[in-house]
Amino acid sequence: MTHRFLASGSTSGQPVACADLTSIAHGADSMAGVRTALGRALEEVRAQFFTGMDGDPGAIVAVVTRPPRPDADDGLLFVAADGPLGGCGEASMFAGAVRSPGDGATVVFDTAGGLIRATDRGDGTMTLRMPTAARPPGTYVVEVGGRPYTVRAVSVAGNSFVALPAAAAGLDLDRPDELAGPGDAFLREAGAALAAQTGERPGLLLLTEPVVDGVTRSAVVWGERVVNVGPCGTGTCARLVLALADGELAENETLRHFSPYGSAFEARLDRASGWGILLRGQVELSR
Repeated sequence: MTHRFLASGSTSGQPVACADLTSIAHGADSMAGVRTALGRALEEVRAQFFTGMDGDPGAIVAVVTRPPRPDADDGLLFVAADGPLGGCGEASMFAGAVRSPGDGATVVFDTAGGLIRATDRGDGTMTLRMPTAARPPGTYVVEVGGRPYTVRAVSVAGNSFVALPAAAAGLDLDRPDELAGPGDAFLREAGAALAAQTGERPGLLLLTEPVVDGVTRSAVVWGERVVNVGPCGTGTCARLVLALADGELAENETLRHFSPYGSAFEARLDRASGWGILLRGQVELSR
């Protein structure tokens, strides 16, 4: 076996795990190249965790690799039950907690979405310095179920989202267990429509509510009808980008972003360090 599992647990309520593929030399010069080079090994990780170990079907596995960039400590890829993911803030926090040598230490990860800097705060929480969005959010009109909807498209740290208010989609965040089916159907149809307009098909749906006094709630639907239990790290970053673009939040304010299941991340811009977005959450390990 080319891999070993280091730990499983949760980040702000989201089930996560961490696997190690650093034993494999890949010769790639980018994380996209690493993902291709380690394709078979990633499939072994996916099969073992979700089938052999009966892992939670909504979990995300952070897979540690040798980093192509010399300024990173590790490379980081992400695997879900239905295959690879472009990014994941919750799994990155978890990998940071697993790979951190101690309180206050920082681990730098090379990911397909850019460098992520994970700092152990020593109190059970981790802070990530995430890349900013590659471009401002776009606004588009798409047809879903024969009706026009105005949606936003935003990409952050390896994940691409289609976003709209939950109320506009006729969905209720107070009933999160009922979001998977209609959310998945909306994502598939809206994603296809956006791909026809932009050439990029988003892989996640962000269902939002307004920001009030720096606090909001969203649901993220992805994969095979998965509703994220946690607040979603990249989804929190996307919600921050939208709030700033729409004037719901000032650049110096912190966003407290809740999942419909009650857990939260905090996020704010971090222009001073040049890293983009600061993201904070709670990590629990059960090795």
